[in-house]
Amino acid sequence: MRKGVLLLLLTLCLNAQEYAVVSNKILDDMNLMQIRAIFLKKLVHAKGLHIVPINLPSNSVTRKSFEVHVLKMQTAQLKSYWTSQHYLGKRPPLVMKSPQSALVFVKKVQGALSYVKLQDIDASVKVLYRWKDKE
Repeated sequence: MRKGVLLLLLTLCLNAQEYAVVSNKILDDMNLMQIRAIFLKKLVHAKGLHIVPINLPSNSVTRKSFEVHVLKMQTAQLKSYWTSQHYLGKRPPLVMKSPQSALVFVKKVQGALSYVKLQDIDASVKVLYRWKDKE
């Protein structure tokens, strides 16, 4: 019985998906609070560059994980936040249709950053932050 539970826990840990916030190589390292501020549009410049955060579609599993682990907000809280920001003239981050399009945008646009599954990353982008879903 104990071996079965241990095997199940090990399997869940091995299947936990890993993600990363990435940028093009021109941006400096950032901490979690800076990344959160960028995606909430509280920080819009870094290293003399205009920062362009890129979201994935709202139904994306990767986006849901990002909202929970990085932004520390549920979808309803985030929706309420952007409704209030709308009246201050702020718009939410751009949305790309796929992780591949988000990565292409990040590679080509200075100051762009997004989040993707760790397995989708290559050496042309810089990893700023990593997290793993807890099963």
